[in-house]
Amino acid sequence: MIFKELDPFNSEDKFARAGRAAEEKMAFYLKRYFDDVQEILVLNGIRLQTDDDAAQVDHLIIHPHGLTIVESKSVHGKVQIKDDGQWIRWFNGNQSKGIASPITQARLQEKFFRKALGRASKNEALFASLPIDIFVAISDDGVILWPQSGPVSGVCKADQVPDLILAINNNRKQSAEPEKLTDTNRRRIAEYLVAVNSPLRKDGAPAQASPAVTPAPIAEPTTPPNTEHKCKHCGSSEIEIRYAYSYFFFCLKCEKNSPIKEACVTCGGPAKLRKQKKDFFLECEKCQSSVRYFTNP
Repeated sequence: MIFKELDPFNSEDKFARAGRAAEEKMAFYLKRYFDDVQEILVLNGIRLQTDDDAAQVDHLIIHPHGLTIVESKSVHGKVQIKDDGQWIRWFNGNQSKGIASPITQARLQEKFFRKALGRASKNEALFASLPIDIFVAISDDGVILWPQSGPVSGVCKADQVPDLILAINNNRKQSAEPEKLTDTNRRRIAEYLVAVNSPLRKDGAPAQASPAVTPAPIAEPTTPPNTEHKCKHCGSSEIEIRYAYSYFFFCLKCEKNSPIKEACVTCGGPAKLRKQKKDFFLECEKCQSSVRYFTNP
């Protein structure tokens, strides 16, 4: 679903207008593909600012397996990528000009967002390891001149991006890769980013995030190893969760039961176990956290 549209835009600069047109086209493709997909949240134009730094992504997609950053690049002629990573724009037939690598730009944005979200969630370890895919979307009428080594991963035409996002996530599902972000946490990340979004005003100064909106801390799922849980009778870690009136640990070695303490790991309050296939999550209504607690063998 589209969680945030592009911010209002007004500029007399032709290059800025061209860049905006590329962003609008990419936003159109993302809307066509994901507007009705509830598990995928699309945020167009997110700018985060700290005391001494800032970063903006053209499009951020939040999905069960992590995040995707899309950098839209307006190209109406040809853009060449050399084997050493240089980018060159060709125009007027035979004139060229070197440009900054949008891949490097997107990687810097990724690093900034990992750090900012890690601090906001108080879970820097999660965002340090969270999969973040990067795409550089070239305008539909642009031509890409690939290096001699062949196409560069993550660089493609704008209309190809949604299919590539779907393909990557389908591959992760088919490989039984566990989901990294629950529905609740995907929405909380999106709400936080919208609340602190600080787009540039027409005069180039950053706008302030609305003081009326106080984003809640992001409570992200972690994956404690199953070895943290052991049978209270024989100490074996060969256990699984079963259910009979309530959830309990069953020891596969001594065949005895052990109780489960259903307490929130974030605030210590009462929590409930939620089963999703072989995974079990501790969910707290008070702090809205959802933490992966155990995975049955």
